[in-house]
Amino acid sequence: MNEQLVVKNFGPIKDATVDFKRVTVFIGPTGGGKSTLAKLAAVFKEDSYNFYVNPEHHTDAEGQKHKLFSDFSLTNFIHSSSEATFAKEESIRGIDFIKGFVVGAHSFSQHKTNGELLAEAVRDMTEAKSNLDEFSKSEKQSDADSFKNQIDKLINDAKIKIGVISRMTKQGLYDVRPQFFPANRVLLPTVEYSWAGFLRDDIGLPKDILRFANNFSLSRKEVPELDIPFLNVKYLHRNGQDFIKVPGLETLFRLFETASGIQSVTPLLVLLEHLSRNTEQAQSFIIEEPELNLYPTAQQGLLNWLVEKCTKGENDLTITTHSPYILSHLNLLLYAFQVAEQHPDRREEVAAIVPEASWINPKEFACYQVENGGVQSLVNDELGMIDNNELDALSGDAADAFDNLIRLSKGIAVK
Repeated sequence: MNEQLVVKNFGPIKDATVDFKRVTVFIGPTGGGKSTLAKLAAVFKEDSYNFYVNPEHHTDAEGQKHKLFSDFSLTNFIHSSSEATFAKEESIRGIDFIKGFVVGAHSFSQHKTNGELLAEAVRDMTEAKSNLDEFSKSEKQSDADSFKNQIDKLINDAKIKIGVISRMTKQGLYDVRPQFFPANRVLLPTVEYSWAGFLRDDIGLPKDILRFANNFSLSRKEVPELDIPFLNVKYLHRNGQDFIKVPGLETLFRLFETASGIQSVTPLLVLLEHLSRNTEQAQSFIIEEPELNLYPTAQQGLLNWLVEKCTKGENDLTITTHSPYILSHLNLLLYAFQVAEQHPDRREEVAAIVPEASWINPKEFACYQVENGGVQSLVNDELGMIDNNELDALSGDAADAFDNLIRLSKGIAVK
């Protein structure tokens, strides 16, 4: 895959260029812009992306700030100098901003557009009709055969072009479906039976969590049972209710009665399991802070699960995180791939340590530190792994502070 997002003056992002890979990771301080970049990727990949608003009405804020930005809580991030484009292979999508309002979106390809293809198809049919007139006038069999061959070719070419137009219209330039999983999904089990009312009455909750709740509600009917091995529990959906079964206990616990980590991750896994079964269309899974409320070993098990489920076929995975355990485990998955590549005869031994389905090809991996309005790649190209990051620096600061406290406790001056 070859996708690039360029953002300028949008919310906390001042100037950032991100190359998305099969697995893309954003880390950084709270409010630094990780979610902004992830949400913009989701906006640009939406099927309903292509929109236009009358620029003459740019003073009408409600009319100009497009629904997609509202759905992802991004409308107030738009500045008068905002710019955003998203390129995939030979196609580019962009947003037109005027005076801080969305006035339109553009989408074009270096390939021929629908209009160009249609014009060519019309020309083919017109020429075919002209040849048909000449065919009717031809007196020699050789001339008739020549005209007939030309007519057949022109009609066939026109049909091919019309077929391409049909496919492009149906699929769009981007045939990947984005699936966004917001961090506020942790609310879901707490108000399990209220979502229908929220949706019906249009309660003022963020659209991303309402969408997640609705999708989970549909998915649990298709995934009534799911083993969650890294938590050693099993999810069950019975009679419209969500339960968790713990090995060795007969009692079924309601989802909202379980530990916070189980509550936060179960709806995510059920929905992902359902979506990952779709092999007909590529999907882009964008997940905010998958590690929420999870113990470090559970975070590592979850990451294995996410890479396995979300990178099959042409699918890709993007996550935002604050967890150093996620980062260190990513390095493990990257290194496992490299060891197996360098020593094919030891592949099974590597897989016994790290499940092969979770290995990550370094060429298909990107990791960015997002702060101070920009991004910085944290991948060491020579090592093919995460080399350095701000979380390590913060750990170092804490260690330095502890050393200084020890010095003070011993009456030693701190420099």
